Amino acid sequence: MNFKKIGKTIGKIAPLLGTALGGPGGAVVGSMVSAALGVDDNPSAIAKALSTDPQAAVKLQELQNKNEEKLHEIALGKLQAELSDKASARENHKHSLMPAIICIALTFMVAIGAYLLFTITIPAGNKEISYLLFGSLLTKWGDSIAYWVGTTRSSAEKDKRTNTFSKEL
Repeated sequence: MNFKKIGKTIGKIAPLLGTALGGPGGAVVGSMVSAALGVDDNPSAIAKALSTDPQAAVKLQELQNKNEEKLHEIALGKLQAELSDKASARENHKHSLMPAIICIALTFMVAIGAYLLFTITIPAGNKEISYLLFGSLLTKWGDSIAYWVGTTRSSAEKDKRTNTFSKEL
């Protein structure tokens, strides 16, 4: 068991603690959690304490309340790392044709799939799998469109806010 897995369980009790446990500083937050629960500094001991100690939830909520600001910083750090990773990936693919090719191919696949769903009779035994596959295809197509449209729009709004803020200074 690792801190990321236990973070999901703790996230139900204390969301900030759970988020921080799943991030890059999970081991440090795990030490804080184990100290608050009075157990060894490992995910298995924490899991055991959560299932056996009736006061574990109260202790975790108190820990979260005492360290709320620091936990927000850790959660923000995790989010910034994820966003940086995505920005890096987009920057690396800026001059590559592959994302555009994948997006166009998925668009054609969705168009053909929709046409076939509405024009041919699918055998009863295959309907469920056909709908599942088409739904998965639609999801991936939506993700590919979001790659182009969603980030461009959010980046433009962020740049606009940044420019407005800079002018105010």
